[in-house]
Amino acid sequence: MWDPFRDINHLLNRIQFASGANFFGTSARGSWVPAMDLIEEEGSYKILADLPGMSRSDISVDIDGQQLCIGGNRKSLLSDDEHKNIVLAERGTGRFERCIQLPSRLEEDSVKASLRDSVLTLQVKKVKGSTPNRSGTSVKID
Repeated sequence: MWDPFRDINHLLNRIQFASGANFFGTSARGSWVPAMDLIEEEGSYKILADLPGMSRSDISVDIDGQQLCIGGNRKSLLSDDEHKNIVLAERGTGRFERCIQLPSRLEEDSVKASLRDSVLTLQVKKVKGSTPNRSGTSVKID
């Protein structure tokens, strides 16, 4: 069944993506940008990022205050001969960095990260009350 609000929401998401704007203040750099979902739960955030063809050693996750950054380098699976004969190339390769400015400060020591079936899943708690500022944390991916 046709839902006009779904179409409007889809259009707004496309406009935000094209302009680089977003309610949560995302920014992205690199030759490609992974698709991400952000779910706000009571007391925490859950972030899902599609990272096909990447291993844990190719990915970095850093948190600093309210900012969460995912970066990495996806290598091409094509040989040099295949690169010469490309007719259509839609799968991005190379370096990327995707940062999200969240509305709440994050407990940097609470982050749980896992990579399963090419999906990076992050679970991070919101800070309760006031805590001293930290200088940033790199996250280990299970």
